[in-house]
Amino acid sequence: MMKKLLPFAFIWVFLCSIAVVGHASANTVSTAAIQLVTKDATVYVEASTESKVGGHVTKGNFVLATPLNEEWVHIQMPQLEGYVEVTTLAEVTPEKAVVAKKGGTNLFTYPSPNAQKAGQLYENSMLVVYGTAPGGWSYVQYGHGFGYVATNALKKPTGTKKQVNAPNGAVIHLTASPSGEVLGTLANKTIVQQYTIVAGWAYVEAGEQKGYIKASELTDLTIVDNKVYNKGVPVAKGAKKRVALTFDDGPDAKVTPQILAILKKYNVKATFFMVGKNAASNGKIVEQVYKEGHEIGNHTWNHPKLTSLTNASVKQEVDRTSNAIYEAIGQYPTVFRPPYGATNDEVRSVIAMPSILWSIDTLDWKHRNADKILTYVKASVKDGSIILMHDIHQTTANGLENVIVYLQKQGYECVTVSDILH
Repeated sequence: MMKKLLPFAFIWVFLCSIAVVGHASANTVSTAAIQLVTKDATVYVEASTESKVGGHVTKGNFVLATPLNEEWVHIQMPQLEGYVEVTTLAEVTPEKAVVAKKGGTNLFTYPSPNAQKAGQLYENSMLVVYGTAPGGWSYVQYGHGFGYVATNALKKPTGTKKQVNAPNGAVIHLTASPSGEVLGTLANKTIVQQYTIVAGWAYVEAGEQKGYIKASELTDLTIVDNKVYNKGVPVAKGAKKRVALTFDDGPDAKVTPQILAILKKYNVKATFFMVGKNAASNGKIVEQVYKEGHEIGNHTWNHPKLTSLTNASVKQEVDRTSNAIYEAIGQYPTVFRPPYGATNDEVRSVIAMPSILWSIDTLDWKHRNADKILTYVKASVKDGSIILMHDIHQTTANGLENVIVYLQKQGYECVTVSDILH
């Protein structure tokens, strides 16, 4: 929602856009980042003190820096670029802030109310703050624009969990505008952290994805319940029958990727109830499960029998696992499976998720026989079945394809647990 930037700011935006191309050596892959000038420095045209002097940069300035080697960094700032010594810069930690001043505030090219205006920021706009400058100024970024705003015009945002409610997904924009650069799409039902709303646009974050989506495409995140389910809701007459394939105890570095490949081959979605310690040590696989459209559930951290634990220990087992999953995908699980199916009213009193049991136990953990998995499925499957398997046994991966082929030939659609509950 920033108004048209003045020419000075356009120069800075252009420099930022080309920075990732870099001035690093052929053997170095570097990423440009905002850094703080910690002492007055000479800017050289080339990376050498014998080179021609291009100008000077004073302590307290912020520059776009691309490392060249252990001694030199290429910097860019309005009307000046070149090389400075590494020792003259320091890394900064970006923080989020929103414009709190009623009516918005101005963005300046320098930390002074008399400086040239680079644009206007509307009230509630989300900014990235890189640091402060003397006189009560903050150096910020909005979209591709950089500049200074009065620090007292900003406040720290508070995040609220929301859920995407858009069948085709919500398009993410860099700025709060339909003409803002498109950054990607958030899938329907994605849980996000909403930080602010500007003129009908909500700034949200979900893992590495962040930006503005239409506020109308979000709904409040409500807990379905904390009841126990061992089967799904039958479909209406004439609709396609559904079953839910579920996998416990992973992710496993070897078996889970094999299972994912089979699910992808047959365009099947499943639910993975993950043990926290395994999720923490296999973050890339957790991310793969999520990106391929499968549901991730909580299966505790250490797989204990919850009915033998105190409420505090149950909560710790569940919360630690939820946090590990969030760390990997930026989403908290919304379904839970108690190890061994052991649950009661006391256990569920501290778990704000539905507890999912099963209607078909393939006993894959016991017999370790790929063919027997299908035998158990054939004997009991019906509309709404929740099928229990484990993605830590090679025999389960070996037998999965036959199970899916059979189910599809019998007219079943394989969906996630959350889908089958409604």
